[in-house]
Amino acid sequence: MPIYNQIGKTYNTTRKADPRITHMILQQLKLKPSAAILDIGAGTGNYSYELADKGFHVIALEPSEIMRTQGKQYENLTWKEGAAEQIPLRDHSVDGIICTLASHHFHDLSLSFQEMRRVLKENGKIVIFTLDPRLCEEECWLFDYFGPVLDGAYRIHPPVKELSQLLEKQIERPVTMVPFPLPYDLADQFFFTGWRTPELYLDRDFQRGTSPLAKGEEVNQCLEHLQRDLENGYWHEKYQQVIHLNEYECGHFFLVV
Repeated sequence: MPIYNQIGKTYNTTRKADPRITHMILQQLKLKPSAAILDIGAGTGNYSYELADKGFHVIALEPSEIMRTQGKQYENLTWKEGAAEQIPLRDHSVDGIICTLASHHFHDLSLSFQEMRRVLKENGKIVIFTLDPRLCEEECWLFDYFGPVLDGAYRIHPPVKELSQLLEKQIERPVTMVPFPLPYDLADQFFFTGWRTPELYLDRDFQRGTSPLAKGEEVNQCLEHLQRDLENGYWHEKYQQVIHLNEYECGHFFLVV
């Protein structure tokens, strides 16, 4: 959580809800407006706000005080301090649960999934947006420049099969995986969103809103390497083919229960 107390101060600059991700969440939830939705690891509430604006009653659960302080406000949106391992809600109290790019920060996935099951109504829906870097295109240039960052991603993101099986075991319902190749123009600028625009990784606002780039001397070395190759033309010489693509498989997906 300390890293989010740091990046939360400028998080909303680059981390805006993307309508395509919002659409996928709503499509998979299959709930009517007025339903109660819990957003776990809500950050500054970008997706919480979008669902609240569509008539859902949203509870934004976030452990970071800085994130909550920066959080969006809406009449249908309630903020709560707390973590996935100990959700401060009564049993069977929400119709749906969403979690966007936050499950890899859970300290105990099994306990977190048990808690989701506890607070979810009998026929409620869970939609988790996450990633497995092992599913990213093998020739993706990000592996060449951000090896140490992606090594860390391998450690904190379990393989999709393992994650799905764990979720299925704790919720006791089948899990569906819905792939989400990344469009080149996502408004929500998380780490992989610059796959077509390498210059984005040199932008300070982008770095401050992306936890893998907000820490460590190793990251600075990665950025210096990228900057050199953009200036000398080597990056464009080797990877220019991605500039013509509209979407790219970076290993992101929705798990739906």
